[in-house]
Amino acid sequence: MTQPIKLAAKIAKVMEAVGYVAKTGTNSAQGYKFVQASAVADKVREQLSKLSVSMTPTNIDVISEGLTPSGKQALLTLRFTWTLTDGETGETLSFQSIGTGADSGDKAAYKAATGALKYALLTGFLIPTGDDPESDIATDKISSAAKALFGDQERVAPAPTKKVEVGEFDF
Repeated sequence: MTQPIKLAAKIAKVMEAVGYVAKTGTNSAQGYKFVQASAVADKVREQLSKLSVSMTPTNIDVISEGLTPSGKQALLTLRFTWTLTDGETGETLSFQSIGTGADSGDKAAYKAATGALKYALLTGFLIPTGDDPESDIATDKISSAAKALFGDQERVAPAPTKKVEVGEFDF
């Protein structure tokens, strides 16, 4: 009799199958592209279901609630605990994500939940979206200029010629 595949191995298969998720949404008010929660959920759900794995929210905590600085919108931050359950073995794995939502009506909780789900899927399954939170326009321009000059070759800075002792610095 063959051993069932462990939940961690099934998660790795989902990670491999899903791959990159493109930014297909556009925020018209602020002019940026973003990954839609439904695009991520569709890809992950398809792969989880093939492997008989479910993902459900098993706990929701209110982290903070109040108003935006303008005082015009409700602001809500929620922490979700998500549980992956292997339908074949009963094995489980839980992890958390946070989502924040602001709305002038009654949608702050829904926005927070959508954000928490999207980031749970993106981070839990290591799904790349093309974002680099450390990137900025200046860095991107320098990188583009370097590639134009040197191509895609890796450049390694020369090793320092002087050894520096820790005691030489004032902290």
